[in-house]
Amino acid sequence: MTGIAVHEISLSEVLPKLPEITQVSESDFNNREDVLFLCALGFEDRCTTIPKFIAENTKYKCKESIYFEYSTNPEDNEINREDLVSALDRFSSIVNSVQCDSENFSEMLRAILKRIALEYKVSNITFDISVCSSKLLLTVLKILFEFNVNLQIVYTEAEIYHPTQEEAKLNLDKWIREEAVGLTIGVSAVFTLKEYCGKNIDDLPHALVAFLTFKPERIKKAIFYVDETLLNDPKRIFWIIGKPHLSENKWRIQLVKEINKEMIDQLEGSPIYVLSTFNYKDILKKLYEIYETYSLQYHINIVPFGSKIQLIGIALFHHMKPDTTVIFVLPRKYNAEQYTEGSIEMWKIDLGKVQEILSLLDSVGTIKLENFGENNENK
Repeated sequence: MTGIAVHEISLSEVLPKLPEITQVSESDFNNREDVLFLCALGFEDRCTTIPKFIAENTKYKCKESIYFEYSTNPEDNEINREDLVSALDRFSSIVNSVQCDSENFSEMLRAILKRIALEYKVSNITFDISVCSSKLLLTVLKILFEFNVNLQIVYTEAEIYHPTQEEAKLNLDKWIREEAVGLTIGVSAVFTLKEYCGKNIDDLPHALVAFLTFKPERIKKAIFYVDETLLNDPKRIFWIIGKPHLSENKWRIQLVKEINKEMIDQLEGSPIYVLSTFNYKDILKKLYEIYETYSLQYHINIVPFGSKIQLIGIALFHHMKPDTTVIFVLPRKYNAEQYTEGSIEMWKIDLGKVQEILSLLDSVGTIKLENFGENNENK
């Protein structure tokens, strides 16, 4: 018996086709020539790890390098400028900086990419996300997704993440309540960006997917920005807790729960999902599941306090479901002394031809007609 079967493509079919995260080696750069290398100038030790590794150990060449500069912590960030620029100079013909917190940043980056697309025949780009903020990383990815580029994302893992277990035991209450203690200080603004401002066309009630962080104040600000009635309706809030990549850091899961206990108890009934900080596919899958289950009831908002690898998953998900909204909560300042220290492994996600990756994601939910034969095997 032969016939035609109707098959709807699922996300579970597409996820295995997306690239895995793998360790960086010299061979990844020795035979690679890019038109553009992107990175950020920050105060963390890992800011310069990949650029220096490339400059000192490989034959990598790049037409242009751009490092992004923040308006926050300018004096702290300055500590890495000389080493960063020196490394970029060694493998780039041109090195420039761009202010990433300026109002016209998106337009500037688009203009740069358009010029490069016209000027050079190849379209290879490497993006070092090691010290990128959530706002910067998501914005750059969204704009890169508009172009026909071959994209390699690289990332350096920090050696020490604060608070350490000892710090948490000694000063947990301070980490929760004192503004001067913790990874960030205060809140300067809560906003969305036009690249991530999904439209609530049907005026649905809001739901919130929020990554629990070490500063509950930031999440509360996001809740009040979206809809303060969320505090009285736990079923419209979905908590995400990051599961650390290294086994010795698994204790941080319980720490995040303790720091956010008051809010979790207040919103008893809100589901909590523990997802890998090191697998962008996990958060992509969970966001898609939440969307498919609740998008007809609620307008989905996302507060992206997750890891940098998780942010890649958020960017890919938003491409699939651009009607969702991403809410950014900008701190007044980052606490450079209590952020991260050192660096260990370097990692990469070679997305390759970005438009092919996006086309794969676009195929989810589409219908495919398949011929089958007498043995019921698809042809």
